[in-house]
Amino acid sequence: MAENTLTGLVKELQPGGAGPSHRWCGHLAALLAVDGAAVTFRLDGSELLWSSTETGTRLDDVQYTLGQGPALDAARDGSLLLLPDLERALATRWPVFVTEALALGVRAVFAFPLCLGAARIGALVCHRSTAGSLPARALDDALAVSDVLAVFLLTGAQRNPETFGPAIETMDLHRAEVHQATGMLSAQLRVSLPTALARLRGHAYATSRPIAEVARDVLARRLRLPDR
Repeated sequence: MAENTLTGLVKELQPGGAGPSHRWCGHLAALLAVDGAAVTFRLDGSELLWSSTETGTRLDDVQYTLGQGPALDAARDGSLLLLPDLERALATRWPVFVTEALALGVRAVFAFPLCLGAARIGALVCHRSTAGSLPARALDDALAVSDVLAVFLLTGAQRNPETFGPAIETMDLHRAEVHQATGMLSAQLRVSLPTALARLRGHAYATSRPIAEVARDVLARRLRLPDR
C-alpha cells in the first residue's frame, strides 16, 4: 500500500513497487488534499485507467461524452490546466463541461499533463467539491508525481515489466464496452467508427446517462439507435 507521502507514492512507481491503482489514486488525493484523483491514458480520445472516487469516474465520463474538458486538453496539448473555481469558468472553452461538473458537485478541477519529451501520454486529474487554488506544496507534489507517472506509463512495459504488468492488471479498461458498442453500431448502422461513436455520445448526453451504461444496453441489444 502506498504511503500518504510523496516518497511513498513515487516508490510505488519504481521497480518492485505495486504500481498505480484506484487505491494509489486515493492516497495521492489525500496527499494533495483534494477529494479525488484519476489517471487517464491517451488512446483514441481518452481512456480512464484508475480513479479514486465515483465522482472522478463520472467527471471523466462527462468529458469523454462531450469531447471537451480539461483532462482531454491537458492530455492532447500537454498543458497544465488549473480551475480553482468552476463557477467562475462558465465562459471558458468548456461551458457545457463546466455546467455538468457543477451538477456533480465539483467546484475545482486540476489537470496535469503526463508528458515525456514530445510524447503526450495522458493526464492526472484532481477534483474538489470546494473552490480554491492548490497550495504551492501540493502543486509541486502533483507535478513531481506526474513526471514519474508519465515515465511509468510510457516506458514501464519495456523497462520495468515486473512493475508494469501487475499494474496493468488492475485497470478496469473503463471504456472497453464503449469501444465494443461503437464497433457494433458501426456495423449495424453502416457508418464509420467515428460516426458510430458520435451517435453513442449523442444518445448518452441526450438521455443524461453514462456512456458506459448506454454501451452496455447496445451490447445486450436492449437499445438500438436509429439509422439517422
